[in-house]
Amino acid sequence: MNARCVRLLCSAALALTSLLAHAQYSWIDDKGMRVFSDRPAPPGTPTGRILKTPRGMDAAPLPAAVPAVPDATPDWKKREEEYKRRSALRTGEEEKAKLAARDTRRLAHDIQCVRAREAQGKLEQLETARFQRWNNKGERDQLPELENRQREMLRLRAVLAGCVPG
Repeated sequence: MNARCVRLLCSAALALTSLLAHAQYSWIDDKGMRVFSDRPAPPGTPTGRILKTPRGMDAAPLPAAVPAVPDATPDWKKREEEYKRRSALRTGEEEKAKLAARDTRRLAHDIQCVRAREAQGKLEQLETARFQRWNNKGERDQLPELENRQREMLRLRAVLAGCVPG
């Protein structure tokens, strides 16, 4: 019997809460359509158009509790202008980076050409004397033989072929 009482009390509580859920408002909007809602009619709705209110509520619409907040997001024109400004900035920065890299490569190329001209001048002046050059390990290489000199002259001429005469 105790279980029956608990079930009966639970079903009675559910029935009472469902009665509160039926509290609906009904009115006719500006377009002539009948509107059903759990919220009161918007402010400014004439009382003659309000068809139904929950018990204990008067027919007058309630004032708006929260004033309408303007949309905080910028409109599409402002967003587009901001995008164009950012992309122009980005493009300008990319162009500056490209110019700086090109200037760095040009400077390295010019230094290589100057060094090649100096080495070629030294090789042309030397006929039988030994010529020294620095290798990749930072050690001196001796170029005593004519064959090595000719090979070095060919390498220098190839480097100088890409240089501007000067």
